[in-house]
Amino acid sequence: MIALALSGGGSRAIAFHLGCMRALHDRGILQKISVISAVSGGSVIAGMYAYNNDSFEDFDNRVVAVLKKGLQISALCHLFAPELLFRIVLTNLVSRPTAFAATILRKPPPFRRWASRSDALEAALSEIVPDVDITQVAHTNLDIIFNACELRTGTAFRFGNRRSGGWRFGELQDNKIPVAHAVTCSAAYPLLLPAIDREYMFVNKGELSRQRVIITDGGVYDNLGITCLEPGRNEHYSLHAYNVDYIICCNAGYGQFSGDKIPFGFYSRTTSAFESIFRKVQDSGLNRLHMHKQAGKIKGFILPYLGQQDRNLPFLPPDLVQHDEIVDYPTNFAGMQEQNLKLITKRGEQLTRFLLS
Repeated sequence: MIALALSGGGSRAIAFHLGCMRALHDRGILQKISVISAVSGGSVIAGMYAYNNDSFEDFDNRVVAVLKKGLQISALCHLFAPELLFRIVLTNLVSRPTAFAATILRKPPPFRRWASRSDALEAALSEIVPDVDITQVAHTNLDIIFNACELRTGTAFRFGNRRSGGWRFGELQDNKIPVAHAVTCSAAYPLLLPAIDREYMFVNKGELSRQRVIITDGGVYDNLGITCLEPGRNEHYSLHAYNVDYIICCNAGYGQFSGDKIPFGFYSRTTSAFESIFRKVQDSGLNRLHMHKQAGKIKGFILPYLGQQDRNLPFLPPDLVQHDEIVDYPTNFAGMQEQNLKLITKRGEQLTRFLLS
């Protein structure tokens, strides 16, 4: 079994993963993928791929068009739609003040967040992914997992075409979740987008219960999307467990800090602290891949890594898109200029081809 993990990283990740997928398609490997585990920006391109059965060329063209246009303008238009705007205003007038009062009284917030900017993102995503539920994967024998994080319990919350939920709450009773909603839950980056506040019916150890969940970007828990693919997971306890032979882990991360920036103010200190923890967790995940390979628990893995230090490659292709040319590209969903798009996709394609060889 071959698994593909697509990391988070906004538009930068979508472009990088598109290049990786081009190389996998050309080598006849993409068609052999049994499971895709995706996070944030990776979930966007995974949703565009898994729920359409058009040619790879048409898929490629659709992704390029989305990257050039971006999602920001569409999300902004939806944000000011009367119905959504009304619910957002109601949230700020009722839910937010009562939540503040409940915090002082050490009580749970009595009302949910009825709407937010994340709902505008979901509306924008619904224009680029098929209007189907996550069970309706278009490719035969392909499983898909959208990774998110549940903030009440601090645990993984995953939407999958077979099963959805998390070990603390159990499995969703009804898995008819729209693809756009699952992708939004995976991509709601906490520093920019409010968490998704929903109630679902869960089945846990044969018992049915309604639970309120607070879901945010899957990168908080595992930005690489590899945790659910690792060996040793027991399907009696884990909703998603796979007997994987090979893992292709496409990582659109920045790489090491350059050391040029000086975190001074509150925002810069908080951001640097968050990103430091983020990187440490990712390093731990990558180290586990090496350990699994050395122990014979998986047959092998490759790691196309956008932030790869080029000097550490055993061979440097003469036309390789250099690390310094693309490493500072932001993770937002703004429209991407054609030059940046070409550079990032080309680097993903080059590194994947090189590592497959």
